[in-house]
Amino acid sequence: MLRVATLLLAVLAAAPLAAEAPERPEFMRGMVVSCPRYGEVWGSPEMTSSLRELADLGVEWVAIHPYAGVRRNGQVRYWPAAETGYLDRAAKIVHAQGMKLFWKPHLAYWGSFEWRGAIEFGDEPRAWDEFFDRYEAFIVDQATFAQRAGVDLFAIGVELERTTRHADRWQRIIDRVREVYDGLITYAANWDSVDQVPFWGSLDMIGVHAYFPLSGAADPSWDEIWRGWDGPIAALEALSRRHQGKPIVFAEIGYNRSSAAAREPWDHEMQDTPQSRELRERLMRVALTRIETVPSIRGMFWWKWIPGDWRYDRDFSMRNPEAKEALRTTWGEAASGLTPPG
Repeated sequence: MLRVATLLLAVLAAAPLAAEAPERPEFMRGMVVSCPRYGEVWGSPEMTSSLRELADLGVEWVAIHPYAGVRRNGQVRYWPAAETGYLDRAAKIVHAQGMKLFWKPHLAYWGSFEWRGAIEFGDEPRAWDEFFDRYEAFIVDQATFAQRAGVDLFAIGVELERTTRHADRWQRIIDRVREVYDGLITYAANWDSVDQVPFWGSLDMIGVHAYFPLSGAADPSWDEIWRGWDGPIAALEALSRRHQGKPIVFAEIGYNRSSAAAREPWDHEMQDTPQSRELRERLMRVALTRIETVPSIRGMFWWKWIPGDWRYDRDFSMRNPEAKEALRTTWGEAASGLTPPG
């Protein structure tokens, strides 16, 4: 468990010595690097060129989300991580760029459920058993790979909100993961379900997909967006206190080019106008400026960057000029020693 201790010292706040000011722990400046299809692009030359560009924008962590499929009968199907080849290449590419790695396996729900938060099996115990048995096998396989690949942070689940009431099955998954993986462990809850996860106490970090509604206005100002964060930040700080100061990571945050981006940040419908681009950049700049100063929040991962072919890079693209500019003038200039604009 040496790596856990080392990572905790680096990522979590250490208790300050008497008469010394507490040192701000490392903030995880991250990007979710996504993929078309099954992720071969993660192990490609395009991944290397993307990471070099991300490093220039101040990104220091990369999140990758390998897939398994899920069916209505509870069946979970996956390829063992070690057999894919491209996942091993991806981990090596990330580390070769001097970046840290967040591994957050996803369930591909397409064709079976509306979204991951809708995955459940009602009063069908056989389907529940099938799901948890196979999902546990998938996550333990991924955690075994993550240990071998030197992954720094691992998510045991993503947005599986209707399954978390089965706390005993989730605790078994956590215990099995800790048997094979000695890095930091989190779970990525949707923004409106973060209070309903019963096993935060067994994890190292509280993970949140931070698509919080911030304003109902059609074109909210900087100040309106800033105030819109007051409620979510207060609630997250209270959640952290209830769990003995457990740190929080935004396992995902993002905004679309849309007039609804402040009201419904999760909406994937695009309205590519000058106004929507300006609103998106404003939302990003507020988050980049404010969230890093919140004591309990230790990182954020932006959704999403797809290397290579632009045909697959549409909604929420962090390769858009306004998104890159927001990163460049905050994280990028901070990394270069320049003072970001106020």
